[in-house]
Amino acid sequence: MAEVSESKRLWRTALVVAGVGLIILVPLGWLALRMWDDTVQRRVIAANESSALTNLENVQAAEDLYFRANGDYGTLQQLIDSGIFASTVSGDPPVASGYVYTVRVQPRTDTQAPSYSVNADPVRADGRDATGRRHFFVSSEVIGVRFNESRPATKDDKPRPKMQEY
Repeated sequence: MAEVSESKRLWRTALVVAGVGLIILVPLGWLALRMWDDTVQRRVIAANESSALTNLENVQAAEDLYFRANGDYGTLQQLIDSGIFASTVSGDPPVASGYVYTVRVQPRTDTQAPSYSVNADPVRADGRDATGRRHFFVSSEVIGVRFNESRPATKDDKPRPKMQEY
C-alpha cells in the first residue's frame, strides 16, 4: 500500500510541475510570437517608407522633365500619360505600398509661377497594423523631401536626413 501512495504522490508532483511549466511556457510562447510579429511589422513599415521616398523622388524628377517639355507642371495622370512617370501607384486617390499620394498642381497665371506639391501619407499611421509612421512632402518650392511624424508634412517641416545621418 505504501508503494501505491508513493506512486500517486510522484504522479501528482509530475502533474503539478507540468501544469506550472505550461503556465510559464504558454505566455512566453505568446510573447515570442508577438515580438516576432512586431519585428515583421517594423520591416514592412520601413519598406513602405522606402518605397514612398523612392516614388516621391521619381515624381520630382518626372515633374522637372514635364516642366521642361511643357512649361507647366503636370498632374500624376498627365505624368503617366506622357510616359515620363512609370507608375506603381493606382486608384483614386493614388495608393502604393501603404501610402496615399496627393498631388496638387498650380498652373501658371499672370501673377504666379507654376508649382506643384506632393504629399505621401500612410494609409494607417497608428496601431499594430500601421502601413507607415512618417508623412512625406515634396514640392517645386523646396529641395529634397520633408517629413513629419505626426501629421501630413508641409514645406515648413524638417528635411529628411541623409543616409549617413540615420
